[in-house]
Amino acid sequence: MMASNRRWFAGSAIMGAVLWAVPGLAQSDPTRIQPIRNRPVETLTVNPGFRDWSPAAVAGTTILAGNQTGRGGLFAIDMLSGKVKWAYRPAFSRGTASVSTPPAVAGQLVITPFAAAYPGAVVAVSLTTGREVWRGPDPVQNAAVAVHEDLAYVLGKNGYFYAMDVATGRERWKVAFATNRATCASQPIVRDDVIYLTGSADATPGDPVKPAGYYLFALDARTGRERWRHRAEAPYAHSGVCLNQPVITADTVFASGEARLYAVVRATGRDRWPAIEVRRPVEGQSRPIEVHGLVDAGSVLIGMTSGFLIAFEKSSGSTAWEIAGQYRNSPAMAIAGNVLYFQGSPGAKPGASPEATLHALDLDSRRVLWSFSRPTAEPNWPFGCLTPVDGGLWVSSYQALLKLQ
Repeated sequence: MMASNRRWFAGSAIMGAVLWAVPGLAQSDPTRIQPIRNRPVETLTVNPGFRDWSPAAVAGTTILAGNQTGRGGLFAIDMLSGKVKWAYRPAFSRGTASVSTPPAVAGQLVITPFAAAYPGAVVAVSLTTGREVWRGPDPVQNAAVAVHEDLAYVLGKNGYFYAMDVATGRERWKVAFATNRATCASQPIVRDDVIYLTGSADATPGDPVKPAGYYLFALDARTGRERWRHRAEAPYAHSGVCLNQPVITADTVFASGEARLYAVVRATGRDRWPAIEVRRPVEGQSRPIEVHGLVDAGSVLIGMTSGFLIAFEKSSGSTAWEIAGQYRNSPAMAIAGNVLYFQGSPGAKPGASPEATLHALDLDSRRVLWSFSRPTAEPNWPFGCLTPVDGGLWVSSYQALLKLQ
């Protein structure tokens, strides 16, 4: 990869790239959020007239989320009344301007990638009014923005990872990733002035230990300089493993991919322990299975497969506990305090259809505290991404964004 100091100017014809990220918004520590411990009620229902919502971000008493289908757009909603404060739909798009990742909040700006639009762009709008302030590079499908101090980051369609000035959108630097390979959607996260993200890179000439393929990268957040890259390996993954949903702790990056769980030392990019293959019974045989929705639950990581909710020990990757059932490989999983919110049918027999039901699990006793479902126009419509707040939970459903309390 090579860094460049060329500036990005709004309106230039530069194409973007790929990211999946919880933004650099200063979010509350999930373990300190007051969970819902009794069966909730639906206190607010927001329905601006479309079906599918993106993941959300919270800024004060405003929740911000986008529309994934149809006309697209970004919406600001008052969390006390449920009323839409403003809606932004990009005028530059000649197609669907969908939002599939959570917006990033930086001071009085909301920065959102419109990746499926043609042409697409990263757009900053006023948190107060929803008016466009600046427009940046064209991001890849499922791109997301991370924010750190005065910089916003996004990976573009042309294979460059951009650092932009938060206030103006002008390019501070960019780093070249692969331009002719399948992209690797990731969750870029900034910790201690280092950006961690997965992506694909071209081979480094003259360096046999850096072939083309997928890597986990650590970049200096101020300059884009590469600190290290880690190539996760698995049988038949000849280009390395595209790691999913990195989880960053004090000293380790955890991620899953190719039916394996990986742990990488933050300081060096080396394996903390050998990758753990995840196998479970499938149709009477032990088979490798993919792990989805990895979340940090203190001493363990929790992930979901179609047949199991599994807690993995951080120290070794071994299984701490599991709950068999039928589950959806969906984003409807989150932590609040010592409670895990998740979707599915714990205890259901193999072959049963997973229900569109939210559950709250006490992580100390592993007892289900409550279950919640609601009727929808299309039966058994799954819940979408969860956004815990103190004493409440925002979640999307069919044609609605709900607040549960």
